[in-house]
Amino acid sequence: MLVLTCRIGDTVRIGDDLRMTVQSRLRNRVTVGVIAPAGVDLFFDNACLRPSVLPDGAWSYLFSMLAVRRYRVGDVEVCVWLPGDAVSLAADCDEYLHVGVIAPEPFQVSCEHPTPGIRSSDAHVQSRAAPALLWA
Repeated sequence: MLVLTCRIGDTVRIGDDLRMTVQSRLRNRVTVGVIAPAGVDLFFDNACLRPSVLPDGAWSYLFSMLAVRRYRVGDVEVCVWLPGDAVSLAADCDEYLHVGVIAPEPFQVSCEHPTPGIRSSDAHVQSRAAPALLWA
């Protein structure tokens, strides 16, 4: 598992065509926006969410969830933690949260700030068969 520390408004890019943006946070609830290729389903609480279709054909999802919950997009599993919840060395700050990514094969993963040209991290996800905790 790869764990990234992101701020509200940051976008986590997974591979070439999967993006997750942390839209907002209110206490323990996080609103997440996901853009996936057409045909890639998003499962949350064992239910397949219904996507909106973007003009370019990609599927868009927007949902709210409690922190320390997981969802799955295609073969990629994503978990969101608040600082101090599951990551013991996390700073206690309302602007930050942690995003864990588990994938069956290596993917390029990066966390991008809304300001163009600033990138907080860039790493490869380890496979599910050999999980590793990496700090970005």
